[in-house]
Parts: sequence; C-alpha cells; structure tokens
Amino acid sequence: MPVNGVSNNRSKLNRRTVLKGAAAALAAPSAFGIRSAAAQSGGRSLKVLTIEPHHFADGWHAASEPESGDGTFKRAIWGIAQNWKERHPDVEVQFEEVAWDQVTPAVILASQSGTESDVVQVNDLNIPKLARGGFLLPMDQFSDQWDDYNQHLLRGVASYDGAIYGAPWTTDCRHELYWKSDFAAAGLSDPASTWDEFVEQLKAIKSTGVENPYSFWAGNSVHTPTQSLLSQLWMLGGDVLDADGRAVLNTPEMHEVFGFYNRLMNEEQVSSPDLIAIFDGGAYADQILSHKVAVSKNGAWDWWRAVAAGHSDNIGYFRTPRPNADAPDAALSGFWGFELPARTGIDDAQQELAAEFALHVTSAESQAIVVEHTEGRLPTRPSVLDSPQVRAKDDAWRFQGAYAAEAGRGMPAAADSGLLFDQMQTAFQRFLTGQRSAEDALSAAESRYNSQVT
Repeated sequence: MPVNGVSNNRSKLNRRTVLKGAAAALAAPSAFGIRSAAAQSGGRSLKVLTIEPHHFADGWHAASEPESGDGTFKRAIWGIAQNWKERHPDVEVQFEEVAWDQVTPAVILASQSGTESDVVQVNDLNIPKLARGGFLLPMDQFSDQWDDYNQHLLRGVASYDGAIYGAPWTTDCRHELYWKSDFAAAGLSDPASTWDEFVEQLKAIKSTGVENPYSFWAGNSVHTPTQSLLSQLWMLGGDVLDADGRAVLNTPEMHEVFGFYNRLMNEEQVSSPDLIAIFDGGAYADQILSHKVAVSKNGAWDWWRAVAAGHSDNIGYFRTPRPNADAPDAALSGFWGFELPARTGIDDAQQELAAEFALHVTSAESQAIVVEHTEGRLPTRPSVLDSPQVRAKDDAWRFQGAYAAEAGRGMPAAADSGLLFDQMQTAFQRFLTGQRSAEDALSAAESRYNSQVT
C-alpha cells in the first residue's frame, strides 16, 4: 500500500502489531527518565540521521571546543556530546547528515531498504506523516519526564493516535517587530494588544507619512498560512482539521481572520498589496530591517537579524494582537525533534540506548546548552527558562522564551501539511486580490485538500 506516495514494502498493520508487542515487553522507566542501558552499552554504536544545517557530526566529533559566534550549532553540540560521552565512553555515534527537506524521504527509503538509523531528526510537520505510515516507534514507554515539555507541541504534532512519536528539541515563536521611532512620531507609547486598537494605531502611523505601516506574510510561501492565519484562528477558537483529519476551512472563525487582513490591506490600506508578490523569507525580513514598514509579523529568528544589523535599540517586539481582550493568546512555535525509526529484530538494549540518546539530546540540560551557545533558539522544556543560561540572556530572548512556553502551539497534524498550507495560501490570495469571496475560496480549498488526502 502506498504511504505518502511511496510504496512501502512492509505491512503497516503487521509492523504496528509487532511494535506494540515489543513496547509492552520493555521494562518500566527509571527516575532518570528511561531505564539506563549504560551497563549493556559497551562496544555498541548508534547511527543517527540529522540535518546538515545543525552540524551534528562536526560538533560531536570535534577534538576541542569549537569557537563561539560562528552561527552554527557546533559549540552546543560539542557540549551535549561531552555529557553523553561521560556516560557512554564506549559507544560510537555515527552521523548521516542530509538536507533539511530530505529527511522524511530518507527515513522512508531507509525503512524500505532495511537500513534504518537508530535515531532520526525530523521536523514537526512530518512527524504525524511518518507515524501514520508506521515508520516511527512510539516513545511513551522510554521516559517519565514528558510533563517537562511544552504540552501543545508534545501532545499535538509530536503525537499521533494518542502516542508520543517525537521528543521536541528547539522551537521558536512568531510575534511582531516594530520601529519605536514610528510609534513615537504618531504619539503612541506602546503597541496595541487587540485587532481594533492595532488597526487604529497603524492608521495613526500612516497619517505621519509612513506609506506602508504593516507587513504580514501573503505570498506563495508556507509562512503565509503558518504566520498570518493560524495563531489568529486559534485565538478565535477555530482550527483547520476535524477529528477525522479532514480540512475544515470554510468556518466563521476563518472568515473573521480573512476579514481582518482584508481590512488591513484593502479597506484601511495600511498594508501594501505588494506583499502578495513577496515569496522569499529574506526579502520579507528586509521589510522591517530596512525600515520599509513600521511593523512586521515574523519570528524569533528575525529579531536576531535586527540585532546583527545593529537595530536592537531601534526595533522593539510585542505579542501578536488578539481579536479582542478576552481572546486567548496563541503563537505558532515550530520545532525540530528526535524520533526512533520503527524497526523489528532490534534487541532491547540497543533500542533503549537509541531512546536514551534521543532523550539526552532533548533533555533540559542539553537544551540549556543550546540556549547558551546559539541565538534565536528557544527551549521546548519550560524548566529551562529557570536555568542560569536563560538568566544570562537579554530581555528580548526572555520575552520570546516565555511567549513560546505560555502560548506556543504546534503545526496542524495534517495528513499532508504542505498540501493543506498550499490550499490555505491560495484561498487567502484569491480573497485578498478580490478574485473570490471568502466563502468560495475557502470552500474550494477545503474540497481540494479533502479529495486528495482522505
């Protein structure tokens, strides 16, 4: 039976049956999170599949501590490796690194050829896809510390069918950046927290001569639905999938979100229609960094671009405005996680060692090391926010870390997130450009998605 468009040469049903039996046979976890395999790990090796941008191999096998400030994870990975090697000095760890967008195909192909890694690094969007296809092993039984993760992320897209399939590693949060001088010129002291107040502030800024006060994602990019639509939709109590995984896009809540952005772009004209032509993330980031706009919705990563450009004193940050004062706060927080490929014929000690590796890399201790040595990377374990590494951070980082912990939610667990987001983005553009009504655009997007994946 094809899985995600690729023929799987094993029976998904039989494979899940075998895995459930194997999981039930494992011993209960210890107080340290899993039953340690240290006594049985001598001479063993682990094969780990990671993405190239994180430089796991370089950091892990470095002869000495890498230099800081090189914009990579190498120094953080080196610190995580030292703690692991102290516990498992005789375990050899081998890394296979692939392009970030090739991880999911690599996991599927390895499964079909029987060459699976012991541990894989997969991003949030693809965890449900791989779990649904039977390519990942549930991780619940390997830890008793699951409460120390952001539960929106862990119990959302990191889980499938009630079981945990991924240990979230690092995350981010989307929020607004703004030029303080533009607000001051308009007589505004603080950015607004609700839609109506925010629109009035943007109008006041425009009256001072700022041509385009606000930018939001509207182009042909995955960021259009993930940054412009989802958090606002969640604040209204809406969502994009029903209990059966079918798209539910043509809803009153989505209409309200569409109406808000139409008000910004077409009614009040405080956002430029040219945003629909911006597809590249760097070009979009340049809107705020080059002061082409007064306010921009983006994320933690672009705050660090502002810092690098020398604008940390000029540009401020604030939480995404809510539909009304009573609406709950919500921010999208994407993440990378570590998972265990579903394999048969693997002895318990090897499987437990692999689980211990995945949980070590995503432990509070390891995430604090990442926080210390990288920029714009937020922990998925809220306990890290009380660490010395976080206390040494600046106000902006602590704002982002708290925002992600309190309001961060994961991606929708769609059967094919790419297709769902493409349909949402197309509907959004057709509505903003006046080609279709919200009703027609969202109905068509909903039908197209459901006809292709359900």
